[in-house]
Amino acid sequence: MTGNVDLPRTVAPATGSETADAEHGVQLALLEAAITAVDNLARDKAPELVDQLHEYTQAHFMSEQLLLRQSARPHYDGHLEDHEQLMTELDGARQLLQAGDYPGTLSALRSHHSRLLDHIRSWDRTIEEKPAQE
Repeated sequence: MTGNVDLPRTVAPATGSETADAEHGVQLALLEAAITAVDNLARDKAPELVDQLHEYTQAHFMSEQLLLRQSARPHYDGHLEDHEQLMTELDGARQLLQAGDYPGTLSALRSHHSRLLDHIRSWDRTIEEKPAQE
């Protein structure tokens, strides 16, 4: 996934879904690795990590949205809107990094980290795996 980069082992806030929690752990680990790379001016690793974070987050959100639709969860539209805002933040961080603005990228990624944790602790608490019916 990231070549020689060791991802931090991150435990995400629990949501009630083992699958979502595991994906959140990967998502947060990628985000924390990207923050570390940008903060340490690891210019060779930062773009790859931010791109992987963007791709993984996009895939995770699509998976989560399918789960929410299939289970007819309340407040789907608000949850989707929050996903869109989070992706817009990541797009902004990618653009700052591509422009060589490391301080701006670092600030954007740190802000995204805080907002992502808030999202997991609030919106994602509605995701709960239902036991399989026999």
